[in-house]
Amino acid sequence: MSNGRSNNAMVTSMLLFSMCIFYLEMVHAEIYTVGGKKGWTYNLASWTQGKHVKIGDRVVFKYSPQKHDMVAVMGDKSAYDKRITPPKTIVYNTRNDEFLLSGGVNYFISNIPGQCEAGLKRGWP
Repeated sequence: MSNGRSNNAMVTSMLLFSMCIFYLEMVHAEIYTVGGKKGWTYNLASWTQGKHVKIGDRVVFKYSPQKHDMVAVMGDKSAYDKRITPPKTIVYNTRNDEFLLSGGVNYFISNIPGQCEAGLKRGWP
């Protein structure tokens, strides 16, 4: 009988420990403005150096809607690699779009012809 209590205590302890780790990850989530002061524009590879963008962080896309737009192709590596906007995907052009990075890889591209090919795309983590 005491063995059952011991197992219950262990399961409860493990559950509490897991919840604490999850809570700490959420508390320490970061908000990144993609591209820093330049915003969502070309040559983003160097902007990410030294940053540890992770699941649970938020990324904010700031840009001029007259020059750029942004498409979240979440988890769709094929669309990202081929630089295509899948049917029924929302094309954002509000100049201030924010996304919570979820499980898997989160991909973002430009929908304007030629921009994605010129480097206006990014994936995390």
